[in-house]
Amino acid sequence: MKSRKASKKTAIRLPRKDASYEQLANFFDRYDSVDLEAAGIMEPNPDHQELERLLKEYWTQPNSMQLNIRVPASAKKMIERLAGHKTVEVSTLVRMWVIESMRREALRTIHP
Repeated sequence: MKSRKASKKTAIRLPRKDASYEQLANFFDRYDSVDLEAAGIMEPNPDHQELERLLKEYWTQPNSMQLNIRVPASAKKMIERLAGHKTVEVSTLVRMWVIESMRREALRTIHP
């Protein structure tokens, strides 16, 4: 799926500031934070205490904050169908995905 070319010190060409959504999506399909860190483009945050605290805290808090995102119409339709198959609300399914991704990224950052 994702390459590990950057770990071999392959030069990574960053997208332009005016890159399209498709160009950005292609970039992040090819490289993840491990690749960017290995290429020296980004650095891990040495202060993991805040992430650890937030990771524990989100389990005990109610869903009181709202986050709005824009997606293509076809993505919305696909999310609605996936939610229907799982018999959950669209917002619940997306929240599950976001929380799982946050947990995974936080753990990778805390315990590389």
